[in-house]
This record gives sequence, C-alpha cells and structure tokens, in this order.
Amino acid sequence: MKLLVIGIDGGTKEIIDGMPMPFTQSLFLGAASEHLEEDLISRGWAEALTGEHASTNKGFYLMPCADGSYDFSASYSKSEMVSASSNKPIWDLLNENGVSVGIVNVPTTGPADEVSGFIIAGGGGGVKAGGGVPDGMVYPPSYKKILENNRYVFDVRLPGGEDTVSGFLRKISEAEEVQKNTFVQLAKQEKPEFGFHCFRITTEVQYLARYEIKRCIEAFSDCRAKGLEFEPDNEIQRELVNHYRKLDESIKFIFRELDPESYIIIGDHSTALFEYEGNIDVWLSEKGYLKVLSPVEAFIRKGFRFLKRKALLALGGKNPPKASLIRRPITSFSKNKTLAFGTFYDTGNFAGIFINDSDRFGGPVKGLKATKSIVDNICKEFNSDPVSIEYGLIAKPYREVHENARFQHLMPDIKIHKPDSIYFSSRRWKFITDNPNLKALSESLAGVRYPYSGVKGSDPLFVCSKNLEQLIHEGDPNDLRLAYRIISRFFIQAN
Repeated sequence: MKLLVIGIDGGTKEIIDGMPMPFTQSLFLGAASEHLEEDLISRGWAEALTGEHASTNKGFYLMPCADGSYDFSASYSKSEMVSASSNKPIWDLLNENGVSVGIVNVPTTGPADEVSGFIIAGGGGGVKAGGGVPDGMVYPPSYKKILENNRYVFDVRLPGGEDTVSGFLRKISEAEEVQKNTFVQLAKQEKPEFGFHCFRITTEVQYLARYEIKRCIEAFSDCRAKGLEFEPDNEIQRELVNHYRKLDESIKFIFRELDPESYIIIGDHSTALFEYEGNIDVWLSEKGYLKVLSPVEAFIRKGFRFLKRKALLALGGKNPPKASLIRRPITSFSKNKTLAFGTFYDTGNFAGIFINDSDRFGGPVKGLKATKSIVDNICKEFNSDPVSIEYGLIAKPYREVHENARFQHLMPDIKIHKPDSIYFSSRRWKFITDNPNLKALSESLAGVRYPYSGVKGSDPLFVCSKNLEQLIHEGDPNDLRLAYRIISRFFIQAN
C-alpha cells in the first residue's frame, strides 16, 4: 500500500501518549505532526473527504432550516456532501487519477459508491447501531457476505444493549476488532494503493469516560515516575486500559500486514474534559436581547404548534421529518421580542449566537445594517462581562467573516471563542455551571446520556510520516482540509 490513513474518531494525542499504546507512540516518534484547529461547527471527516469547510460543503453539526421557522437540522449525508462540494470526494479524485482505494468505516461515505477498489461505509447516516449489514453500504456488493461471515458491526451507541459501562466498553473493542480484520482482509485481497480505515467507535468511549481516562493517564504517569506498575482502581479503568491496548494492537496489525510506504493518522476532532456547561440564552435574557416566554405562553405555543401540525396532516400534508433530525431551541422565547438567541444542544461543541432576523427566522431584525449593529453591541457587552472574562470567553463576529460563502446563511452571526472544556447547550438555566457528571463512573448505565464527561475538542490528532511533510504548503488551511490536500498531492504529483 502506498498511502495508509488511520482515522481515530475523537483522536486525541494526550490520550494516545498517556495510555498503554507503545506501537502508536513509536510511530509518533518518527513522524511529523501538525497542530490543527477545528472550529467544531464544521464536520471534520467531511473536511478530510472533500477538502472543504462547512461554509462550502454544508457539513454543519447543526444548522437552521432558514425557512422562517426555528427548526434546525442535525442531519448530514454523503449525497449532501457530494452535491454541495466543489471538490470531488477523495475516492473519486483518486480513482479518476488511476489510484485504487480501500475505505472502511469512515463517516459520511454511505451509501457506498462504485469505485475502483472497495468501500465499506461508516456508521451513522441512518445505519442502526448493532444491526446487520444494510444493502448499499458495501462495494462491491459481493463483499457483503464477507462482512456477514465476520459478524461485522457498523456502529455501537450508548447503551449498546448493555447494562454496565464495562460491558459497553468490551462491546466497542470487539466491534472495532472485527472492523480492523475486515479492512485488512479486503485490502490484502484488492491491494489498493490508498487505504483509509477509521476507528470510529472509540469516540463513544471518550465521551462517556473522559474523566476516568484522565485518572488513568495521571496514574500511569505517577507510576512511571516511581518505577511502579499501574494497577486500575476498578473494573471500568481495567476495561479502558484494555480498550487502548487493543486499539494499539489493531493499528500495529494493520501496519504489519499492509506495510504502507507512507501514512497519516488523524482524528476528526479531539476529546476534551467536559468541566462546565453554559447557556448563552441566560446572558442574552439578562441583557435584554432575548425575551423568555412565561410557562403559560410556552404551553399555548406548544399547543398551537400541535394543532397546526394536525391540521396540515388532515389537509393531506406530509409528516414532518423525523424528530431526531429536527431540533428547536430549548429556550422558549418570544419570536417578536427576541433579537438574538444562542446555539443549543448539538453534536458539535460550538458556542454561538444567531441574530433573530426576518430572512431566516421571521424575526424582528431586518437588514444587514441592523444585524451588524446588534452583533457589535453584543460582542462589546459580552467581552466586558466579568463572568466572560473569568472563564476566558470572547465573542467575535463569525458569519460576516465568511462573506460570499455558499452556506453563509446557515451560520451563527457570532462565535464565542472559549475553552473546549465549556460546553454550551441551553439545557440548564445558568450562564456557566459545573458539569455534575465530572466524577468517577459507576457501572450502571441507567439514565446515562451523552455528553457525560467528554466533549469534542478543537485540536484533532494529525500525524504523518516524515516524507509527507514536504507536501504541506504555506497557506494551507490549519484544519482537516489539510488531509485532503496531502493525499491528493501525494498521488497526483507522483503520477
């Protein structure tokens, strides 16, 4: 294999350096690395697959429908990515230049395209966690039988049919083991020049158990300093250590069996410790930019929306998209008296503010001049707030710096620059509050939901073999679009 890309969803250098992963650590010692910065509104894997930011490939974690409602979409698909992007997806670009590909479990690759080589689409995108092998997710289709024989699992999501954290961790390790074996089996059969295998489910471990992982890293460090062997405190820590040992062994197995000439190891984001939870709507309400509805008003609005939906269905209208794909602001606010509202619970880690404009939401703010005035005023007030200063929060215009971008209208008007450890969700009515889940995990999974003790971080893992360093050019973007550029330059310049 000429070039191998290993993806680790949520890949975090601190974790790989701190846990027992000697083979991967040895790779890092002889490699080049880049410190990337993701804004966490744009999906990292979509950036790596297209070389484009969400402003041009529509790969937002959460975006307004911008149809006069306050509906937001949490869905994103390969078809949207391909149709929105001006660049070809990496598999098409390489195939058109005579390069065969072997891609397994990378998000936003399904349904699998017809390629020179093979693709097993990544989990997500409608694939049921723990289910069988759906049609259309494997190319060539004949390889579906191999996956079935291997008992291939596309995805595992909490609770994964398990009652305990330890059982959940074991299930993830078992699924990733089968995925890795299947990738190597097909790669040895097809012999693609480019390979891309993603350990996607590891990110589920880190969202759930980031606090326990931190405790393990600290204990390993302390034991090394004292010349002692690390002994886990509990069964959860024991399974965490086993997970990272198996991940390291899997990476070693792939390298040993496929012997790549060059390699890249990347994450789509890192995983940070979730220390505080924030709610921008609280600040906006206190400053008069957002008018919260009374409980009675909120009840009336909910009832009106229910009756409206029933009436539309009675008149032959279609059912709305699945509730899991459409989200609405958690805060019930007055549409006519609210000038701005904050981003709310989503699968990224982006804190921002939307101006309640007439074009996107049917709100009271009309025109660019009025929008800019409110943006400037909010940024000035927010940045002088003692609480913002205490927690390192800085508000800056965001939407306007992407002027003329195709999907600029889907962006928040303001970005709150912040530590990754503060996750803004609108779930709790306090500007900044401690995360109650930042503590040792108990074995029971009853009532446990994401995010728990880990959230997306902005500094994804990016390591590559030394010979690829020359393919990084001055002016290249400092995010995962860089991966697309290195891969394309490696093959197309070589040819």
